[in-house]
Amino acid sequence: VLDEISPEPLAAASLAQVYRGRLKTGEDVAVKVQRPGMLEIVTKDMYVMRRAAEWYQSFMGRFTAMDTDFVALLEAWARGFFEELDFINEAANQIEFTELMAEVGITNIRVPKVYQEYVTRTVMVSEWIDGVKLTKADPSQIKDLIKIGNDCFLAQLLETGVFHGDPHRTF
Repeated sequence: VLDEISPEPLAAASLAQVYRGRLKTGEDVAVKVQRPGMLEIVTKDMYVMRRAAEWYQSFMGRFTAMDTDFVALLEAWARGFFEELDFINEAANQIEFTELMAEVGITNIRVPKVYQEYVTRTVMVSEWIDGVKLTKADPSQIKDLIKIGNDCFLAQLLETGVFHGDPHRTF
């Protein structure tokens, strides 16, 4: 699949690391690799947090009029968190986001192409895009770039109902 891959990650976060690679077909790609054992670690953490929420909810129910269902809140949050661990889901969201932005006429953004044939639950391969941080952009372009970002945000919020709230820095 890959002709080469960087020996060290070029970006790292709590759940995954990103390497730069080159497919045998010649395309430069970002290879996002979930940290080993992440699902097991998160599952144990969620179990402990759920037990704490059960205890807290029971304790508070005895002494206050509070009727917040902390267990339900935690479970809703945990579902979303477990979805973050599934790179197949992330790839599908990235593809959907690309399509939705095109449908509403936001054409001046660039979303990396996903190479679905190489995506698994723990590895995602997408197009490598070189970029420049906004703080390093040509000052004469910053106003236009901010407008593009605002237009994209508002289209997500008001037109598509799908919000991509996990933007990543450029490498």
